[in-house]
Amino acid sequence: MLDVSYFQNSNSNTQLFQNGGTWQTWIKPRGAKTLNFFIVGAGSGGGGGFQAASGAISGGGAGGSGAYTKLIVPASLLPDILYILPGTGGAGGSGGATPTAGGAATKSYVCLIPDASAVANIVGVSGTTAALGGAAGSTVAAAGGAAELAASASVMIFANLGVFLATSGVAGQASTTTATTGSVVTGFLNNAGGGGGTSTGGGFNGGGPFPLINNTLINTAGTNGLIFYKPFALTGGRGGGGGTNGGKGGDGAPGTGGGGGGAGTATAGNGGKGGDGFIIITTNF
Repeated sequence: MLDVSYFQNSNSNTQLFQNGGTWQTWIKPRGAKTLNFFIVGAGSGGGGGFQAASGAISGGGAGGSGAYTKLIVPASLLPDILYILPGTGGAGGSGGATPTAGGAATKSYVCLIPDASAVANIVGVSGTTAALGGAAGSTVAAAGGAAELAASASVMIFANLGVFLATSGVAGQASTTTATTGSVVTGFLNNAGGGGGTSTGGGFNGGGPFPLINNTLINTAGTNGLIFYKPFALTGGRGGGGGTNGGKGGDGAPGTGGGGGGAGTATAGNGGKGGDGFIIITTNF
């Protein structure tokens, strides 16, 4: 859960919208001059790990993260009421002898009415194509899920009332049939870890102010994604460790992917759930 207090200052009003998949209402505060929208799409689910008593086995690929859009608009150019829809994170895939891929995510929207089906309704959207789930484990490495792609003015025509910056998300980490190693810091959104095959699942190498999250141990569940403040950054869930009884992939932090499930010779781990999207609206006076 994000802590909105980190985004407040004395000359602004900041509201955080989470609760993925539910339309919510925003009312413009009196005296508003400019509106800043930070729109983050949901992450997708990690793939389930593969189970087989012999032969090569791989963990599930990690889910991709959402994209995000930053938009600044003069308050006088938008209605007093807007409708907010945070994206829903994709479900984790099931591990086993016939594992399944992680579920796709959905995008996050700011709209003039509670309907995102027409471009004419959209003030801002997190991206274009939503993040896709990580592939299921098999006898070869499983691919990480594709990230949500950056938005453009053609999919949010009222963004032309102000200025915006749209950024694609981060693809999930692929798994291996042996040890999946740690992923690296990529910026605000950081990818989820792939599941281990016969050994460790993908951790997080950290760097700078960000801590090292060790690769997930054999037969151990991956840790859930983390939220860092100042600098603001989010990580995906870590991959489950492989071995005899593969571990579950960790769930993603908001906007990031779920970790891949670990492979196993007796049982295999499920993939982690992708984190729901979120929207931060800051009113400046």
